[in-house]
Amino acid sequence: MEAKIVTKAAFTVLGIEGSGDSDKGPEWIPPLWEKVFSRSDEVKDLVKSGTGAWGLMSATDEYLAPWKERGKGRYLAGWEVKPGIKPPKGWKTWDVPEQKFVAIACKVSTYGDAMKHFYEKFSPKEGYELAGAIHEHYPEGFQDVEKDALYLYFPVKKK
Repeated sequence: MEAKIVTKAAFTVLGIEGSGDSDKGPEWIPPLWEKVFSRSDEVKDLVKSGTGAWGLMSATDEYLAPWKERGKGRYLAGWEVKPGIKPPKGWKTWDVPEQKFVAIACKVSTYGDAMKHFYEKFSPKEGYELAGAIHEHYPEGFQDVEKDALYLYFPVKKK
């Protein structure tokens, strides 16, 4: 797997927030995306074109901190928008500060392999450690969870 170090400017995501057990994300996150897509007409005029969709993660007790193993996590499913917009009823915005990320492409079926690659190969070899919550980026045109690539964005800092 290829890992790229990128610096992403600060950005804002407008979406619908959910929360649940961090070890049961596959049970509660896909229905959240279904809800977001079913209501996408409400926000389509606010979304920045060409930016794809984002799944932002955060610990429940500390904004943009990594999920705790066997804990609760928050997840915002949505799209990038201009900062400062007022979200429609039932929607939220999260602001992500500018930071350095390690981006790793994967498919839903290789998601675990990408996580393992970061923690077991990239991080020890390159001397980086996780500096916040991991985010998912679904590029423009992503449609098929079995075939299309998504990117895991690991915020990092030097050890």
